[in-house]
Amino acid sequence: MRQIIIDGYNVIRADPRLQSLEQVSLQTARDVLVRTLASSPRLSNDRILVVFDGRGGTRRHIHHHRVGRIDTMYSAHGQTADDVIVAQASVLARSGRVVVVSNDVEVRERCRAEGCEVSASGNLLDQIPGRPRRTAPDPGDLGPTTLSTVKRGNPRRTSKRDRENRDIRF
Repeated sequence: MRQIIIDGYNVIRADPRLQSLEQVSLQTARDVLVRTLASSPRLSNDRILVVFDGRGGTRRHIHHHRVGRIDTMYSAHGQTADDVIVAQASVLARSGRVVVVSNDVEVRERCRAEGCEVSASGNLLDQIPGRPRRTAPDPGDLGPTTLSTVKRGNPRRTSKRDRENRDIRF
């Protein structure tokens, strides 16, 4: 079983629908995100932890609760959600496969150093049913070529950089 740790506000701000809900009520946007993740059939076999920033609140401890099969966690007063994500990733990476979903480069690098796989918020959102997919450029369209840009080797094999940055399939 795979453990997925999600930076909640990154996902909310990467989705126009959730962003518009956030303008009305942040709590509503959080609730819709959690319900959307809970109803996704692609994530039904995964353990999911959604971390939100609670540093502006009054709690002196990390607040944790479960909604259906989704665990939600709020950081303590004065603590960032990024620190909680990295700490949880460090602990969970010892016991199995962990995927961290965040757009924050520092969080991604720190979690990758702990042995976790990382993914962007957009990749997760693209794989949730009922959402329109992002349009990616056609990988077969290389544009005009000159002698200096002709690629040698297997033309169907993706580059090493692209293989390392390949999005995770949820």
